[in-house]
Amino acid sequence: MPTVVAFETEGGATLAADRLVVSNDTVSSKRADRLAAFGDCGGAAVDDPGEFRRELDGKRREYEADHGGNPGIEPFTQLASEVAGAVGTDAAVLARDDDGHARARAVYADGSVIDDSPVALGTGAELAFGRLEAGVPEGLEEAATFARELIEGVAERDTRTGDEADVWTLSNA
Repeated sequence: MPTVVAFETEGGATLAADRLVVSNDTVSSKRADRLAAFGDCGGAAVDDPGEFRRELDGKRREYEADHGGNPGIEPFTQLASEVAGAVGTDAAVLARDDDGHARARAVYADGSVIDDSPVALGTGAELAFGRLEAGVPEGLEEAATFARELIEGVAERDTRTGDEADVWTLSNA
């Protein structure tokens, strides 16, 4: 199980996920793309990222057609929660609230949602939380570097977390 983190900063929000896939204690890929970014909203799934991305994109497109734009954090969280339940995975999502601030949420396969930043999911979550709760950079560029280094640090201690991370940031409007 990989590690996914998301957190809010003064300038926006940051999402990061490693690329390792481990099946039955064997590395099956070092190139999984867990990030799914759709304009002003995005997410990263712990398990089955391809299915999560496809299903979430379909629901987001439906929302966009019905409402004339990308969903904000509350509707996007609801869409992601439905997809996470259907796929059987936990995920972190980012989108803007009504005031234009980028927000992070955790959605779980059981339908629950945590709207408290920071978010850490997967086998390296405990290790990641320790670093996240010590504080995160205020600027988005620094936050992106911090998130990448955080995943790399977790990978040194958690054999199911890969040492390469993809990072996506969403600025405040």
